[in-house]
Amino acid sequence: MNLSFFAAKPYPQRRDGHLMAGSSIIRAQQVAEYLGAKLNPTSGYENDVCVYVKPGMNNDGTPSQKFEKNSYIDAIDYTQYTDWVRTCPELKGIVASQYSYDVLKNQIPDRLVFIPQQHCNFERFTRNRKEITTVGIIGSPRSFQYPVDEIKKRMEQIGLKLMVNFDFQTRQDVVNFYKDVDIQIAWYVRNHFMKNPLKIINAASFGIPTVSNPRNNYKEVEGYYTSAESIDRLISEVEKLKNPENYETASKNLLPMAEKYHISKIAELYKQL
Repeated sequence: MNLSFFAAKPYPQRRDGHLMAGSSIIRAQQVAEYLGAKLNPTSGYENDVCVYVKPGMNNDGTPSQKFEKNSYIDAIDYTQYTDWVRTCPELKGIVASQYSYDVLKNQIPDRLVFIPQQHCNFERFTRNRKEITTVGIIGSPRSFQYPVDEIKKRMEQIGLKLMVNFDFQTRQDVVNFYKDVDIQIAWYVRNHFMKNPLKIINAASFGIPTVSNPRNNYKEVEGYYTSAESIDRLISEVEKLKNPENYETASKNLLPMAEKYHISKIAELYKQL
């Protein structure tokens, strides 16, 4: 069976430049290119397995387009799309985290599939770190829910530089970020069960440890990041990672874990649809 992917074109947000519809790149463009599948075809897809990545929606929450008979709605992080699948027996759904799958699988029996997002490190690049100097934050401006200026000051107090990237536009931009950081930090306290742990997996693919507040949707990467219940604890755990022995312990097994999320492995899951 052939595959066709449908997704909106990504664009920079006018106010601050951060990438919007970035999931279209990861969940449609990258996978379609790797598999040699169709991307946003205008014809010849009627008998394909069609994957719609966060498809168009009317103001009243209903679909703004017609779906083909063998269609999957890739919800990523938006529950409205899984509501469509729940109420439309002809549709099937895809979610991107183990936790969201576990929450929803009984509500959408036999019509829900878990396909993680592939990490950015297609080339499997790693680097040896002789000295731990740089902490990184990446995502959208809203993805780190603590004042970045305050975090920067506190990192400087323990002798570390903070690097922030909220305006990446391409996979290579993300790769370049991880090539330059030694430790990743994340802090997102809102309860959003549809989120996935791609950020932790991206860092892990370079052998970079992450310190983050614990979250239910990190279920599939438990044991592969350092948990911090408070900002003070996060700072403390980051400082510990300046010790090479602690860093080596935190980095151990990250690469084998991340290998499960390489695009070559994720592409096989799409072939099974």
